[in-house]
Amino acid sequence: MKNKFLLIIILFIVILAIAVYGIYLYRSKTIESQKINNEYKSYYNVQIIGNELLSIINKTADIDSKYGVQKNDDGMYIENDTNSIKIYVKFKYKNDYRALEMEKIINGGIENFAKAYSTANFVCTEINYHEKTNNVKALTFTEVD
Repeated sequence: MKNKFLLIIILFIVILAIAVYGIYLYRSKTIESQKINNEYKSYYNVQIIGNELLSIINKTADIDSKYGVQKNDDGMYIENDTNSIKIYVKFKYKNDYRALEMEKIINGGIENFAKAYSTANFVCTEINYHEKTNNVKALTFTEVD
């Protein structure tokens, strides 16, 4: 009788520990995604220089790598429905704008971008969110005078 009671208590404690650990992991992921969302929201309608934009692009590439976002054959991150983040940069080109993805800037050479646009001004003009998770999906930075 004592052995059955002890076995039930141990089983209950193990189940409780697993449940608490699962809740802890869920809350940790939620807090981390909220932190990332808040950080990206802080860039909206704020003027930054090219060097800061490079830091944002590098950080975003690190986040995509950390979350295991897949790349296609061209080295472009493939958007998923949960946690992928893309950055688009619109450059002034003649009388219009030309948009590039962050991967093309990285593949084209960060040094080249830094030489040409380190002191240029950019403004985050658009933020999109994943419908499923409400995490940041994409940001668009536009070059301004």
